[in-house]
Amino acid sequence: MLKRDELEDTNSCLNKAHDGERIFVLLARDPASPAAIRAWITERIRLGKNVPGDEQIREAYECAALMELERSEIEAERRQGTMHWAEYGDAP
Repeated sequence: MLKRDELEDTNSCLNKAHDGERIFVLLARDPASPAAIRAWITERIRLGKNVPGDEQIREAYECAALMELERSEIEAERRQGTMHWAEYGDAP
């Protein structure tokens, strides 16, 4: 989910988190993110919290795939020196 969509959706995971609840954010520009998402999917299914066809699982797989695509675009922009956040030293 895009940051702006996550913030606007009152039913998003971020907005459902309790004020004192710890959260962890994965960014598309982090090359470890897709693998981390797929590991989360595997563990959710192993624990019986989800089954492979669940909407949450499908959305997670889609997110991992989109992150891989975006990561390649981000890398291309970085190599060309046109990446927006590269100016601020925020790139991984």
